[in-house]
Amino acid sequence: MTFNELKLNAELIYFGRKYVVLSISPPNVVIKRVEGDGESIEINFVELVTNPSFKAGKTMLKEIDKDNIKFMSLLDGLAEVQRKKVSERLETIRPLLVLERVKRHDIRAMYEFMMYHNDYLSDGQTFNELTQEELIRKISQRYSTIGEDGDKTKGASVRNIKRLLAAYRKAESEAEKRGEEGLISRAGDGYVSRSDNKQLIICHPKKPDEVLQVLDVRIDEKYIPIIKEVIEKEFLNLKRMTKQAFYESVALRCTRQGIEEPKRITMLKLLDRIDPQIKVRMRDGNKAAKKYDDLIRGFSNEKAQYPLHIVEIDHTELDIDVIDGNSGLVIGRPWITLGIDVYSRMVWCMYVSFEPPSANVVRKAIQHGISFKSVKEKYGLFNEWEVFGIPTVILLDNGKEFRGVAVRRMIHETLKSNVRYRPRKTPEYGAAIERLFGTLNSKLIHRLDGTRKSNVSDLGEYKPDEEAVFTLEDIRELLTMYIVDHYHMSPHQGLPLNADRPITRFVDGLKKVGYPDFISPEDEEAYAIELLPVVMKPYTRDGVRLDNRLYKLDKLSQLIGPRTTKYKVKYDIDDISWIYILPPNSTEYVEVPAVLPSAEELKGMNAYTYKLIREISKEEAAKKANKIPGTKMVRHAKVKLQQRIQEKIKTGRKARQMAKRANMEITVGQPQPVNPLKHAPSLEQLADAVKLAAKRRKEGADEA
Repeated sequence: MTFNELKLNAELIYFGRKYVVLSISPPNVVIKRVEGDGESIEINFVELVTNPSFKAGKTMLKEIDKDNIKFMSLLDGLAEVQRKKVSERLETIRPLLVLERVKRHDIRAMYEFMMYHNDYLSDGQTFNELTQEELIRKISQRYSTIGEDGDKTKGASVRNIKRLLAAYRKAESEAEKRGEEGLISRAGDGYVSRSDNKQLIICHPKKPDEVLQVLDVRIDEKYIPIIKEVIEKEFLNLKRMTKQAFYESVALRCTRQGIEEPKRITMLKLLDRIDPQIKVRMRDGNKAAKKYDDLIRGFSNEKAQYPLHIVEIDHTELDIDVIDGNSGLVIGRPWITLGIDVYSRMVWCMYVSFEPPSANVVRKAIQHGISFKSVKEKYGLFNEWEVFGIPTVILLDNGKEFRGVAVRRMIHETLKSNVRYRPRKTPEYGAAIERLFGTLNSKLIHRLDGTRKSNVSDLGEYKPDEEAVFTLEDIRELLTMYIVDHYHMSPHQGLPLNADRPITRFVDGLKKVGYPDFISPEDEEAYAIELLPVVMKPYTRDGVRLDNRLYKLDKLSQLIGPRTTKYKVKYDIDDISWIYILPPNSTEYVEVPAVLPSAEELKGMNAYTYKLIREISKEEAAKKANKIPGTKMVRHAKVKLQQRIQEKIKTGRKARQMAKRANMEITVGQPQPVNPLKHAPSLEQLADAVKLAAKRRKEGADEA
């Protein structure tokens, strides 16, 4: 997979022939044949790079990953501690990577360096005067820690920074590597490969599905679940258990289970291997934020200088009810995520779904933004959606969906962009995106069937849920038509008078700085997989369970194990018919289809839409059941049954009372067995009975 940048004299292949870029005059470029008659062609940029015959030449490629294996990621195979180390190393050498682009006269890189790394320049110093050696020394000074005695105790030495930079460059130049993969620490590789090695998986105390760290250990298997339980439930909490107390707790549990106590020194060394950040965050709570939370220096209130210099992204709920295309059920109001180019007001990205704001939604929106839209032919539009590529800065709201580690890594490391956050309670810093939301609702959404208007008073007696006729795909199409053929082409008050339309402002800006880095259409699928979210899931005999769905593949039966053993799983919220799972000690993801429901039933189904349809179907089933006598009012029927039973009991009691008053025998239920010994008469009773019988016989004889 590659990022591409179009520059003067860049080589390319077009219809099997070699060309070189002569000039760039957006939206067109002029290319010239390298061989033969040297024919020159002026062609639209988007038409050129999206043509199936187009191939980027060597001078046009910025290698990131030439490996065409579809589901492969060395970084995903790392434990979180190792992954974090890669991020830290990349951040250390980032100014050097930007300076390299500056030295190649990359205008975007110049703006980026001035915005984020200008404090490395001395007073009055220019880019050309700053050398790589000098920058390395300044970076080393910044990342070093000075002890109380005045000596450097920790930090990035000049030698280490040079080693990291060389490793990054080497990885970029190799066919099977990406730059950041050269920053992976190889420490402990020999130890991990030992045959007697086992894994101690430490999870978040309150979130069992979140793996904090995986430790490779060489201790007896029987101790692992005990140690895991004590670490998660007792050591990693605000009570701040001491090491000695930790050992005593482990020893006590072993004694209860009849297991020999482990060696104390082994347990204490194991605690030392837990990432210090994990221990501080779990044991110190909010205090840890001051020490370990990422510091985002400032916020992006700078004026955008060129197209895709700054892109604002935000969400809102559309004022319209939509229906499901298959069942016709009214599902509700969808959410829309938009990204706008601050410089030109061109809409960079759009994602519409029923899923509320989340990291997954942000990924989907960014994926749409960097890709070629190709909507002109699809929807029969007058114009093409011209904006695409990698922004320099992505400006986000302070919502939790934006501040997660996964989102920041995606922007910093996958896109090689910069992330900034709007100050809290300062909507003026997101004015461009807020105005766009208002325009879409007032100019389009409020005029469609099923609209909910801006508030209840505007609706009057109009019932949106009864008038809803548009599906989610209908809304996407209508929004695309409005954005491309209307919004981009209409005058905007916030733009200069000599370029008062987004499209003209965008094209004028491209003439100054050229086109941004972009993803080739042939690489978009692999890039989409790269952006998929990752969760940790066990593989049981039923397979992988994800939100009431089961995924299973027979050839993965060797992964079946206890629920405490979990694997990295990638999934697409827009197509839940499959997932990807990363087997242990592997860098290649395996595609696993859904089995319950089947992959065929779920093909192309959005995760949140599926959830809503399930909920609505349950409600419909309950309504139908209430219309059938045999199922209607089940709860009330149970109460009535209990009342009837009580009535029968009362009736039985009255019958017995009447029989007693009438001196009648009555048998209720089955006759009870009689114990002859228990009811047998005593000797005195027998004697009295014999005397009574003799007396009666005598009296009878006298009368006779």
